This record gives sequence, C-alpha cells and structure tokens, in this order.
Amino acid sequence: MEVGEVQTEKLIKEKAKSLFFQKGLLNATTQEIADEAGVNRALIHYYFRSREMMLDTLLDETLLEKRERVRKVLSTDLPFKKKIAGYINALIDYGLTYPYLDNFIISETARNPGKVREFCSKDNVKSSDLIREQLEKEIKNKTLAPISAEHFMVNLSSMCNYPLLAKSVLQTIHGMTDSTYRKFLLERKQIIYRTIFNEEMPDPLLETTLSI
Repeated sequence: MEVGEVQTEKLIKEKAKSLFFQKGLLNATTQEIADEAGVNRALIHYYFRSREMMLDTLLDETLLEKRERVRKVLSTDLPFKKKIAGYINALIDYGLTYPYLDNFIISETARNPGKVREFCSKDNVKSSDLIREQLEKEIKNKTLAPISAEHFMVNLSSMCNYPLLAKSVLQTIHGMTDSTYRKFLLERKQIIYRTIFNEEMPDPLLETTLSI
C-alpha cells in the first residue's frame, strides 16, 4: 500500500472513530463517514470491503489501544496507590477522548456476543492478576478492607466507566453542558481515588489531565 493510500485509510479511520466513539452516531452510514472524511464512498469499500468489516477493525484497534494504556499503568513498578491513580487517569482520559466507546461496546455485545468474546480471548493477562499481590499486601497492612482482586477491579472500573456510559442521562438530569460534564469527569478522578483510599490523589497525576 502506497503512502497516499495509507494516509487516506488513516483519515477514514479517524473520521469514523470521531462519528462513532466521539459524537455517538452509532448508526452512521458509509456515506456519512465518507462525507466526514471528504472522500468518495467507494473508497470506504475499497479499504474495508463493508461497513461491518470497518466497524470490526475500528473496535479492535480502539479496544486494543485502551487495553494497552491500562496495561502499561498496571504493569509498572509503581506503588499500589500510584498505580491505581494512574489507572483512574488512563481510563477516564480515554473516556474523554471517546465518550461513546463503552456504549458502542455494549450495543455490539448485545448484537453479537461472540465478537466481544473473541476479542477478550486474545488477552491472557487479566488486570486483576496485575494488582493481586500488591492488593493483598495492602489488605494485610490493613490499609484496605479485605476484597478479592476481581471484585476490586470490577468496582474500580465501574466507578470510572459508569459516568461515561450514562453521559446523556447525567447531562440531562443535572443540566450539564459538554463543558461542565468534562469538568465533572475530571473531578471524578479525585472522588474515585478518595472513595478507595480516603485520601487525596497525588497532585502530579492530577496535573497530567490538564493537557488532554
């Protein structure tokens, strides 16, 4: 594939991700994607054959990117609390980039459960395994109440992901504009961390959110 073709394919992917995962247009057509990218609709079929195959590619690539960001944080040698702070940052920051990604995943899971199972089966390393040893030390030191690594990660990811899944509901109920909703998510990082550890999140990690 020539350089120009690679750039065109990349442009189509970026615009499609924008429509699906940033703007929440989960039913966007190939024509709408082509219009957004400023290309002929035939190019969509040239690069991806069908809308379905393009969606598969976008979902795989975006979920892989999200998973790698989280994995990078949890695989470090950081102390447990800083590692969890980094995880909260990574998950919510990615949600700020693609606020409708999780809604798309849920709709795809309901429509085609096998597709999500197939993606998950590609990863043999579980997040719970990456924090298990440090979590057990925290529990032993009585800094956290007893909890399994699986329950801990489900609780943590739920606190991070629910406000993303409920974006429209939260904005409607609380009268949030897009700007105030973004501010709410950034504030939520501190709330989640404080809920778990009953202390403030380390300032340097909070400061990194200002550049997103």
